[in-house]
This record gives sequence, C-alpha cells and structure tokens, in this order.
Amino acid sequence: MNNANLRALLYRNIIINRHITLFITTMPTLHIEDIKAIAKRAHNNATYREGLFEAMHGNDRDEAVHAAWALTHLPKTDNNHIAAHRETLAALATTTPDTSLRRITLTLLERISWAVPNPDYVPEYYVALLDFCMEHMMMSDEPYGVRSLCMKLAYTLSLPYPELLEEVRQSLLLIEPSELGSGVRHTRNKILKSL
Repeated sequence: MNNANLRALLYRNIIINRHITLFITTMPTLHIEDIKAIAKRAHNNATYREGLFEAMHGNDRDEAVHAAWALTHLPKTDNNHIAAHRETLAALATTTPDTSLRRITLTLLERISWAVPNPDYVPEYYVALLDFCMEHMMMSDEPYGVRSLCMKLAYTLSLPYPELLEEVRQSLLLIEPSELGSGVRHTRNKILKSL
C-alpha cells in the first residue's frame, strides 16, 4: 500500500455546515503539507473556510487546533476573512483552557488590522481582549509564544489611546528581562523602543 492510500485511510470525514466535508486526521498531529492543502482549499472555497472557523469552536480539541492552524496558513490577502471573525476569535482566545488553541487564535488576531472606526465606542470584545493580553503578557507561567503575542496585541490595541500605551509601557518595564526567553525579550524590547 503506498503512502497516499495509507494517508487516505487515516483520515475521517467531518460534516461541517451541513454538507461540507473537512478532512481532519484521527491522528493527534497533521503534517505541514496537509495543513497547507487545507488552507489552499479554504482560500478557494468560502464555505469551507467558514467551516474551519466553526470547527475552532467545536468540542473536538484536535479538530479545533488543526482548523485554527490551517487558517494561519491562509494568504495575507485573506486577512479580511479573518477580521470578519474577530469578535468570536477574541472570545475564543480569552476563554479557551487549551494553550495551543489560545496561541494559534492569538496568532490569527495578531494578523488583522485593529483600527477602531469610532473612538467614542469601543466594542466589549476589544476591551476584553486588551485586558486579557495585558494580564497574560505578565504571567510567568504562560508559554513564551502566548506572552509574546499578548505583548504585540496589547501594543496594537492600545495605539489609538495614548494613556493605554503608557500603561503597556509601564507593564513591559515591570517584566524582568532575565525571566524571558530570547524571543519574548526581543518582542518586549522592540515594543519599548517604539514607545
């Protein structure tokens, strides 16, 4: 039996949005080629792409992580599709107990534009995400990837508000650089230089 047939046997069909079939493996991990193939299909098929967003909120942890991972491989031209889901992605990032899903969801959120169309009205999810990022970038038990993404998002979300930017700066200064990995330390220092 060749590798293609073996791989086909490992996949199962999952019905999403009535008759949309998404192929997610029953194995705990997918190969990058599989993820890129799923992303390519999502790029070319809006219904399939919406199915991936729905799968992120499902009860199957592996399916949710794989769907989110595939969405991170959409081309930058599809950022508007990700932005259309910013409210549900923000809710997922701030509530999921799964660290991998949190990190991947924050990656999706970090890709999109966060310009506030009306500075007099800030949506609740915007505030909730900013609060979450401000808190979690300070947490030493949070993985480095999540902390780094939280720093970037806290900075981006605070850009329209000088008083919040100052709060981000003060918070970053409180983080002891020696306690950080090199990637998070670089993110911290880069943000501090831009402030």
